[in-house]
Amino acid sequence: MKELLKKKFFNKKFLKEFLMINLGVLCSAFAFSFFLDPNNMVCGGVGGIGTILSNTIFTSIKTSVIVFFINAILLIISLIFLGKAFFIKTVYGSVIFPVYMFFCEEIYKIIDKNDLTFGNDKMLIVLVGGAIMGLGLGLAIKNGASTGGVDIPQYICLKYFKIPLSASMIVIDGSIVILGAVVAKDLSNVLYGVLFILISGYMLDNVVFGGFNVRSVNIVSKKHAQIKELIITKLDRTVTEVESTGGYSNVSGKMLICVLSTKEYYNLRSIINEVDPEAFLFVTKASEVHGAGFTYDKQYK
Repeated sequence: MKELLKKKFFNKKFLKEFLMINLGVLCSAFAFSFFLDPNNMVCGGVGGIGTILSNTIFTSIKTSVIVFFINAILLIISLIFLGKAFFIKTVYGSVIFPVYMFFCEEIYKIIDKNDLTFGNDKMLIVLVGGAIMGLGLGLAIKNGASTGGVDIPQYICLKYFKIPLSASMIVIDGSIVILGAVVAKDLSNVLYGVLFILISGYMLDNVVFGGFNVRSVNIVSKKHAQIKELIITKLDRTVTEVESTGGYSNVSGKMLICVLSTKEYYNLRSIINEVDPEAFLFVTKASEVHGAGFTYDKQYK
């Protein structure tokens, strides 16, 4: 049993994911505590609700403490309505996020006492804060974690009312942003909130899907066997063969499909030019890749 636990949790892959999740949650907490909360900017999420409550009803309570209790309530709701699997997946991020927020708030206080603030330039706050928030959320999600929060009511809406996540996100986050603008009596905050969500969303997508600098190459050639052999021996990559028929010529043959890094692709192009300059190929950028040689080492028996 001890060996099984050691193999499952104390290995390089698990430790790397654990560190990346913590770094991601820390980045998100930093973006919130250094950029949004001190400037009373509401950009959706449980953090936005925390900012609203700390400026209206619970003025003597830290935002991080309010977020902790909201997340705790939402976790209980997720356990009831979404089951154990979802609860286990979100519990760590939901708890550690307000903890990191608390420490970031304390550090910000020290910095603020020494008059080292980020000023009140809302555009700069939105641009930098949104980028860091998106980076943090992307790292956490990419490594299999979630910070919980409004994700929980979104998934409840999907499960019981078949409302798409994108639609419920717009409604929930949009309502929080509008409420924050009404409380602050500044409707321009709605526009800043929308811009923040767009920037953080763009950054999140690039972290989750843009980290794979790879190309999917499709090759049609009469000398496909020779090209395949060189891809395997020279580039150390595998190839998929697909039966194909030319729509115009009606000639049957084989199309090769392989996934390569950008550097390997340029080497492949040189190989194809040498073997068959008349070969037809088309290339697409792969947004995500899982498998031998990319997300884990190749092991040939």
